[in-house]
Amino acid sequence: MYSKFHKLLWFFNGCFLIMFFSCKRTAEPFYTVSVTNDLDISRSNESIEIWLDQLDIQFKKVEEYKVLDKHGKVVLSQTVDINSDSIGDYLLFQTHIDAKESKTFTLKRVQNPDVKIDYSNYTYSRFVPERMDDFAWENDKVAFRTYGPECQRLYEAGDASGLISSGIDCWLKRVDYPIIDAWYANYQKGISYHEDRGEGLDNYHVGTTRGCGGTSLICEGKSILSENFASWKIIANGPIRTIFELNYEPIDACENKVSEKKTISIDLGSHFYHCDVSYTSNIALKAASAGITLHKGAGTIKFDKKEGWISYWEPLDDSFLGTAVLLDPKSALNYDLDTSIHEDERLNNINIYSVLTNNGFSYWAGFGWKKQGDFTDYDDWTKHLKETSLKMNNPLKIEIIKE
Repeated sequence: MYSKFHKLLWFFNGCFLIMFFSCKRTAEPFYTVSVTNDLDISRSNESIEIWLDQLDIQFKKVEEYKVLDKHGKVVLSQTVDINSDSIGDYLLFQTHIDAKESKTFTLKRVQNPDVKIDYSNYTYSRFVPERMDDFAWENDKVAFRTYGPECQRLYEAGDASGLISSGIDCWLKRVDYPIIDAWYANYQKGISYHEDRGEGLDNYHVGTTRGCGGTSLICEGKSILSENFASWKIIANGPIRTIFELNYEPIDACENKVSEKKTISIDLGSHFYHCDVSYTSNIALKAASAGITLHKGAGTIKFDKKEGWISYWEPLDDSFLGTAVLLDPKSALNYDLDTSIHEDERLNNINIYSVLTNNGFSYWAGFGWKKQGDFTDYDDWTKHLKETSLKMNNPLKIEIIKE
């Protein structure tokens, strides 16, 4: 016969079990993220994407979810909304991982985390109406810009300051913090960014060439160039990844009207931006190219058909510059490595050609400046290209387990 004490004990035990299982059922899930590098080389600033539609995370709580390393330290992350519907599509973070190494991270909800993260280095892009209408982008290694409709209008009006070009300009920075806003602000004060005052400079001539990764549509063996971008849209603006769109007016190409859209992204720690190109056309298009300017032709060309890249290493003022375009080797059709210098500078490029799939293709383009410090010579730059191609074509293996 149970005593009053035993009855109370059973009552409290039952309440405890009900509370335990109730809490267990309603507790929010967390996830173990396993990352593996199968290559024999280490990988720095590797971006990891966790797509949220595969997880049981409510949209309103996405920003409260954090990535933790094996020591429980919060890692810098970014939520990316790629279709601008105000709903995060994937969570992004970066890691360094050694050759043949595996790492484990935890993704969980962390309210009001008491952490300090360095936000001084980040990716960034913006439209620049105060300098005609450039569009510029950068990370902690490199910076770029291209030209908009006002620049084209001035040219068509006979103003010598105008230009028609869809080429990509390189801004050679040698600091890891952002410089775009500062250099344009100095420009407004009459301080030229064509002179190096310790942060770098713009001494890279684009003109009507392809610059560093400008594109051409190929029609019956001829290169057809878009003009200046007509509109822009920023999709994400750092800190880890910046994404934006550039849209171009239709041009006469391949016996119909063709318009071009570039979706460009740049990640922290990379010397390259990534570009997805899509063409709108009434017919199926076959090929396009991305090119690199030869300037005066004083540089050294290198290409690797198996790895899918072209490179140009050239003297530039008191230093050297390496520029490159990389494709998925399965998409690469051919190469134009003619070093002839023409009076019409639109022709002074080397190019890598890509097959078009659904009227589009993608590539990486970027540069390494010796004075910036990451590369010592031509061989060092070439080694980096080979390793970059290897990493791009052999992504990290990622496994996500719900706990």
